[in-house]
This record gives sequence, C-alpha cells and structure tokens, in this order.
Amino acid sequence: MQRNRKTIFLSILMLVALLLTSCGGAGAEADAIATAVAMTVVAQETERAEATNTPRPTEAGSTSTPEAANTAPTAATFSPPTAPGSTGSVQQCQVVANLVGETIPDGTIFQPGETFQKTWRVKNNGTCTWNTAYKIVYWSGDLMGASMEYPLPRVVAPGEEVEIPLSLTAPTSNGNFSGYWKLRSEWGTAFGVGQYDQPIYVQINVNDSEDPDFGVTNVTYKLVREPAVGCATNVRYYVHATISTNGPATVKFQWLQSDGNNTRPNPGPNFTLKFTEAGSMTVTRDWSFHLGSTPGTKWMQLVIIEPEYREFPQQTFVYDCK
Repeated sequence: MQRNRKTIFLSILMLVALLLTSCGGAGAEADAIATAVAMTVVAQETERAEATNTPRPTEAGSTSTPEAANTAPTAATFSPPTAPGSTGSVQQCQVVANLVGETIPDGTIFQPGETFQKTWRVKNNGTCTWNTAYKIVYWSGDLMGASMEYPLPRVVAPGEEVEIPLSLTAPTSNGNFSGYWKLRSEWGTAFGVGQYDQPIYVQINVNDSEDPDFGVTNVTYKLVREPAVGCATNVRYYVHATISTNGPATVKFQWLQSDGNNTRPNPGPNFTLKFTEAGSMTVTRDWSFHLGSTPGTKWMQLVIIEPEYREFPQQTFVYDCK
C-alpha cells in the first residue's frame, strides 16, 4: 500500500513539472521543480524508515527488556536454620542429647491393658536450643497406644534438662514388649542419646497373673574417685549401685570385692531393701587406699541373694598411686 501511494505521488509531481515546462517556464525553474520533487520523495522515505525501525516505548514503570524476558529463572536456594541468638547469618549448631534418668524400670510388670506413664529426663548437651518445634517421635517396636509424635513440652536451652512424659497402654496379651523413640529437630534431623545416638525406650512385661513373681530386673554402677585425680595420702573409690525391680519385692543383696573383704560394713554380709512398687534404689560401697597400698586393677560387685539369686557384672578400676 505504501509503495502504491509513493508511485502516485511521484507521478503527480512529475506531471506538474511537465506542465510548467510546456507553458514556457525557464529551464532553471524546471530543474528546481524536479529537484524539489526528488528531495520530497527522499524525505518521506527516510521518515518511514525511522518509524519502522524505532521500537515502541515500554509502559510507564516497566524496566523489562527483550533480553530480560528471555532470561531463565534462577534456582531457589536453601539456607539451614540459624543458630539461636544469631543475627541472620547462616550458622551451624549441633543436636546432642544424653539420658539423665527415667521412670518405669525395664521389665516392670503390668496387667494386660493397664495404662501407665513413662517419663525420660533428657539433657541438651549440644549447641542448639530445642524449641517446641522439636518432637519426640516413634522409632520402632511396640507403640503401646501412643501417637506417632509429640512436641517437646517446653524450650530447652543448651545445658538444660527436660522431662518427656508419654501416656502408654500395656498390650492385651502376655509377654515382653519394648517401644523405641528418638528426638527430631525442627528441620527434620532425628537423633538419639549418648555417644552412639541410641533411641530411648520403654520395656515392660505384661502378665495377667494375680500373683506374679516380682524381682530384680537390673543393677547399674557409677564409679566415683575422691580425689578425682592425684595421689593423696588416702584415695577412696565409691561404687553406687542402682537396683531396679519390676514390682513390690523384698531384695537381699551382698557386696563382693577383689581383696576378699566381703562382710563389710557391719552387721553382716547381707543387706535388705523393701520395694512397695516397681522402682529403683541406690546403695553405695566404698574402698579406701592409703598411699603406698598395692597398686593394680581392683573390682567390687553386687550379688542379689533374694528373691532370686543373680550375679551382676563387676565394677573394675585401677589404683595406680605408689
């Protein structure tokens, strides 16, 4: 269309020039007219070219360009949670837990379907603050009527301890049952307790007998040296033995030690503890060494006499002062 208009316009201008010439116009005047026609055509062509090649302005406020429109979106990045008290810079913290204590000794006897509450006392030995987005989660074994996960009851700062209770129900059939649980951080990391990241657990015995055989289920030791280091005139070793039963029981026990002194303290070699329910009690044995006593490996041991004879492992230690 534009080419047709250009041809018509040029034809009209040339016709005017011929008419002027035919009417006796001077040659110089005719040349001027022809020159004007040519310049007009060039100017129109230039204007059209500029209009065609000039891009349209973008809408007000837009800063996009054709190159920007074709740029691929960048991938989303993930930043791990910041450490408590940080100012927003990415920092790392460690989740570490240790079991301090618990209720319901292992092997406690319950009637089928009996409800009970198991409580673990756990210490935060890491650098992360545990908030209520942290959870205790079912790991394996018997669920015993619990849900799969529970939030921690409160915020636990590094160095603090928290009690984690669970309401459970004994299975309806006789037997031994165990349920294992772990903690889970707010970003989904599951972790246990102790050096080997072990689950915390509940272990019970279901027995529908009206008169079950209650007895000792476990004995654990804790060794303490005074003074903790060095060679004082007298060095004393203490063994704290925690005895656990699965129900009401009368427990008689005896201490043995590597030098044969098995009757101390008075009044005799056998001692008695009375449990009114499943639980734990701690008894202590000490052994004193004078500077110059024979060095070497020593041991103390607790033996259950009643209600059923059981020997538990020895607690060994090394006296090395001369």
